[in-house]
Amino acid sequence: MIGKNSIPNKKTGEEIIVHLRRHWFIFFKIFLLFAVLFSLPVVIYYFFNAALPGIYDNPITYPILLVGVFIYYLMTLVFAFTFWTTTYLDVWTITTERIINREQNGLFNRVVSELDLYRVQDVTAEQKGFFATIFHYGDVYIQSAGSKERFVFEQVPNPYSIAKMVQRLDEKAKINHAHEPV
Repeated sequence: MIGKNSIPNKKTGEEIIVHLRRHWFIFFKIFLLFAVLFSLPVVIYYFFNAALPGIYDNPITYPILLVGVFIYYLMTLVFAFTFWTTTYLDVWTITTERIINREQNGLFNRVVSELDLYRVQDVTAEQKGFFATIFHYGDVYIQSAGSKERFVFEQVPNPYSIAKMVQRLDEKAKINHAHEPV
């Protein structure tokens, strides 16, 4: 497990600058979505009770509806857990030497990519939408010439300051790498 104070294959003298996760508002939107999905059967219950008063008294329809509600809640819980896991476990780490990108692409599929800072070619920050502008979150795109051409920090807080930080670290890493013996 990779924590806040540990990184894979740590190099000598390498220090962690920042760990990034998605902005808190993204998790709040996920919570609101699932709060609505979980309250939906309650709203439907009261709607059917008002429209068809005797529907829940029937010995055949009541168990069928109850099983349907349990299946709905089970599927919603599985979907919520999967969505939360794939969103929360995306972590980006910037160190003095490299960028480490950890993406969760499902419950059992994790991809870890690394990029040396001196190989960065271009850094772009982008904020799209009303909420992203108000709450200061967005995407940071880091272009390289490596096998993974583009690193994307998705929905991170303060994308412009993160992009500037990566650019400064890139310039410093290029100067340090140019002075190293081959």
